[in-house]
Amino acid sequence: MRSFVAGGLYFRAVRRSNTTDEFFVGVPSKLVYDALVDPRRIDEWWPGASASGTDGRLALRAPGFGTFARPIRFEARVDGMRDGEGLTWWLESGPLRGRGEWWLETFRAGTIVHYYLEVERPGGKRRGLMRAVRRHRWGVRRGINALKDRLEGRSRIA
Repeated sequence: MRSFVAGGLYFRAVRRSNTTDEFFVGVPSKLVYDALVDPRRIDEWWPGASASGTDGRLALRAPGFGTFARPIRFEARVDGMRDGEGLTWWLESGPLRGRGEWWLETFRAGTIVHYYLEVERPGGKRRGLMRAVRRHRWGVRRGINALKDRLEGRSRIA
């Protein structure tokens, strides 16, 4: 691992990224879980997304941030299914490798959706890690906010 000194401080180059995003959806966790777990339904609620999968596999492509941004793309093995509570995506191809874990927490009259992302670049590359993580997180946020609007009966403004 490379290291460097800047302004008298010692830094190590980042090889992994761990991030968490949280969302509140005003519906029971079972409804959120059912939408997340079925690849055939993802296209219905994630704007511009294309998803497919069977037998514990998921292939997803979703629009990137902005008009000219590269799309978010990955293939994942889906496991750790906990009915109504969460699941894990093991990202196996695309710009990131690692896991994206969804867990659903009942809170008052709705659900807090947690998304934990623990990833690295393929081949241990550091270059572009944070950019790829930002793009992935933006895509997930866009998808979950659209799911929230759909499940709560709101219309989306284009």
